[in-house]
Amino acid sequence: FFYNTTNFNLNGSLDYTTDNNLRWSLLSRFDRAELRSSGNELRTNNELTVKLSEGRNFSQGHFLRLGYETQAQRGDNLAILGWRYRSPARAIDGRYLWEADLGYGLGTQGNGLVASLGTAILPGVMLRARYEGISALTSTANYRVELVPFANTQAGVRSQDSRYDYFRQEGGLWIQPFLDRNGNGQRESDEPLYLDDAELLIVVNNQPLRSSQFEIQPNGIFLRLPPGLHRLDLDPAGFPIDGQPSQTAYAVEVTPGSYTPVPIAITRAYTVAGRVVDRGGNPVAGARVEAIPPNGDTTRISVTNRAGIYYLEDLRPGTYQLRVNGNPVQPNSVTLTEMSDGIQEINLQLSD
Repeated sequence: FFYNTTNFNLNGSLDYTTDNNLRWSLLSRFDRAELRSSGNELRTNNELTVKLSEGRNFSQGHFLRLGYETQAQRGDNLAILGWRYRSPARAIDGRYLWEADLGYGLGTQGNGLVASLGTAILPGVMLRARYEGISALTSTANYRVELVPFANTQAGVRSQDSRYDYFRQEGGLWIQPFLDRNGNGQRESDEPLYLDDAELLIVVNNQPLRSSQFEIQPNGIFLRLPPGLHRLDLDPAGFPIDGQPSQTAYAVEVTPGSYTPVPIAITRAYTVAGRVVDRGGNPVAGARVEAIPPNGDTTRISVTNRAGIYYLEDLRPGTYQLRVNGNPVQPNSVTLTEMSDGIQEINLQLSD
């Protein structure tokens, strides 16, 4: 859902799963205040930020922030009050070049100093040094250096919409349906993406897509999802004309702060249809028509109706041997290439 007025905007998502778990993501701004909240059955993470300097540009300036985190497994929590600075200097991808955080945390594990310093050394990536004197899970101080991806710049996603910053702690899928012209399962430079009918094509966790869940970019479909394992299905209603994916169901894992690539090869699918007749030109009813591929793939089978009509569907590029009731016919083969029409009309005549 998304709502926007002059001084106020609200963006988020709410999911209730079949195993009775609630998950949410929220970003809201009013004047110079910003509220971020996310959570699921295991944890919650909330942060209120107030800009201290002039203007409502949250990508630069000085901020006062209050954070509150909970961990459900042991009932732990941590509140942090602190200061944040984002430099007006810009990195190559347009983001702030420097970010600094300094705060003090108080929680069930104790209290201590929390600080970090980061710089955007590469487009879409921040190098960050962090010190935590306390966390929601432990009272042991720790230091670390980390590379933090910006979810909205991974794979060339570009947007001035600040909604994407929020999903750094979430994640998603980078879905790339493409027309696999040579049938090798790998996308080549001359093979275009198929980005039409995304809402019809994609089903996630047995639920159809909502327009608020995804965004279509020139390099794919970006679908926001919470971290964890998800089921991705392809609905035939969204298949391109004369197209068929090599796989229609996927198990994919989403990790925090990044989009998991899911390439989907869609190859041409052909239909060969026509009539089976005997040597006298009379239709043959109830005949078994087979298209046999040379590489041992599944043989396509059709049974003629009373008028001798057959349909062999979902054929891929290649040469198929044609048989009727296990016997050769004329013509005895059909070759399907990228240049072939999606529907081939071939009448078959029995040899004897």
